Amino acid sequence: MKKLICTIGILLVTFTVSAIDSDISNEDFISLAHSSIKADSITFCTFEDIRFAQHNNEEGNSVFFIISSDFSKPVGYEGFTNVGISLDETGKVLSVKILSSEDTPSFVKRVKRKWFLNQFIGYSEKKNIKMITGATKTCKAVKISIEESVEKFMPVIEFINQKNDFNKKKISLTKKLNPL
Repeated sequence: MKKLICTIGILLVTFTVSAIDSDISNEDFISLAHSSIKADSITFCTFEDIRFAQHNNEEGNSVFFIISSDFSKPVGYEGFTNVGISLDETGKVLSVKILSSEDTPSFVKRVKRKWFLNQFIGYSEKKNIKMITGATKTCKAVKISIEESVEKFMPVIEFINQKNDFNKKKISLTKKLNPL
């Protein structure tokens, strides 16, 4: 299997993320990435406060996994809902999953509906998402969280896709991990 390399370099000086402390440990992040990407192995990467997982599939295309709480924490009706997001190498959403929530449980239950979350698949730019009556604020917060996370992570994908000489860039941490 090809050795996977993830890096973020000095070229991302213009990329600013106000990272938010996440309740999800790196070990849990890795487990979530494995279940989301459904790959034999992933590469777990961090750059300063940005963490993500990457997998190159058999065709050589990258799949990324991020969690929204590392980028954005909009509040719904009563609290924040954390979302796991898988992206392809163009930044299009492959899958989303509600990981945890501080919002009203009955609203979160509605937002977890498959038809609502599936609206984000193929999502690459802001688009009209059908909200759920009775859970509109929670839906909007989830939508904003996904939008902001993807937008803030796009420079990372763009940099990796440039196939720069990664050895000349600063790497904080790269680990190849097999399933737990």
